[in-house]
Parts: sequence; C-alpha cells; structure tokens
Amino acid sequence: MGNSLWFITILQEKPWLGFIIGLCFMAFMFLSKNLIVYLYSKDK
Repeated sequence: MGNSLWFITILQEKPWLGFIIGLCFMAFMFLSKNLIVYLYSKDK
C-alpha cells in the first residue's frame, strides 16, 4: 500500500511524469490489443 502513496507523491511533484507514464500505459494497452487481434486472425 505504501507503494501507491509513493507513486501519488511523485505525481504531485512531477505531473508531466504521470502524463508520460499514462501515455506509455495507453500505448502498451493499444499495442497488446492489436497484437492479440493480429495473432488471432493469423491463426484462423
């Protein structure tokens, strides 16, 4: 639980860092979804 509090403290001190992490997370989710769809369609 202390780990999330440390993360929130960083976001308060450096909001741009949270923005970059959010963008990386969004890109990761998007690419993983596309990869799963691609592998599934290739398998068919």
